[in-house]
Amino acid sequence: MMRARGLVAAVAVLVSAGCASAPMAAPSVNATGKWQGTWQFEQVSMGSGQIVMDLKQVGAGLTGDVLVTGPSVNRPTTIQATVSGNQIKLEGRIPGTLTVTGDQMSGVVYGVLEANVTLQRQR
Repeated sequence: MMRARGLVAAVAVLVSAGCASAPMAAPSVNATGKWQGTWQFEQVSMGSGQIVMDLKQVGAGLTGDVLVTGPSVNRPTTIQATVSGNQIKLEGRIPGTLTVTGDQMSGVVYGVLEANVTLQRQR
């Protein structure tokens, strides 16, 4: 019986360790502000359009309003994201990862299809 308990405890520790996520880096950027740019489906023939974002960052949390337009899209929505280093991990309806370099932001978002995004901070 003691041996079985020890085995169960060992398995629980291994499972917990496997589920632990890597620690996040502290944000090295602040993405607060208005951003404007373009999106383009990975399959170029599927379409492209404009994106306008108004973001607010508090610590590692990022929220904001987003307007996505294109040939068949004209949809305002909100986003939630986490900032780690200079990476923005989008969550919810528009998942993806964006990288901030100065006043530029680019990366990939995943919706119905994968799309490349490039944005410029508006001053």
